[in-house]
Amino acid sequence: MRLSTASARRAIAGCLLAFTLAAPSVAGAQPASVLDLASQQKNLTTFVAAVHTAGLDDMLKASGPVTIFAPTDEAFAKMPASDRAALLASPERCKALILGLMIKEAVIMRDGDTTVASGFADSAAGGRVNFGTDGDGGQTVNGVHLVRSDLRADNGTINTLAAVPVT
Repeated sequence: MRLSTASARRAIAGCLLAFTLAAPSVAGAQPASVLDLASQQKNLTTFVAAVHTAGLDDMLKASGPVTIFAPTDEAFAKMPASDRAALLASPERCKALILGLMIKEAVIMRDGDTTVASGFADSAAGGRVNFGTDGDGGQTVNGVHLVRSDLRADNGTINTLAAVPVT
């Protein structure tokens, strides 16, 4: 079957219209994993590098739920250069840091006007992730200010931290 030029143009226009209508739902789709989500964030490149160094890629791509508290690039930059270099060169230290900031369950830090202001949850490393507030009423995790909360992926959430907690 052969289409006339006008028919071909109408068919192409119909396809473009269908794609345009479907594009917002595709663009708004959540990333499949917290690692995919972290990789999309411009301020988590050092954290993602630490995940790769630690060999935890598969863990952060696995089915969840999982909650991650990830120091931002700015948080890593606040560390003395020698300490940061030593941390990022050590798979064991990177693994301890990341697992110490990971909870193997869903924790929603902010739900409307309600926030997590106190308490703790068990970390994937077997320790505790402690929740609190600072003097201004802002949320803290292990004593570190929470920058952004509840970035969602299919297998969990990422929350960003203003400093790298001491492990």
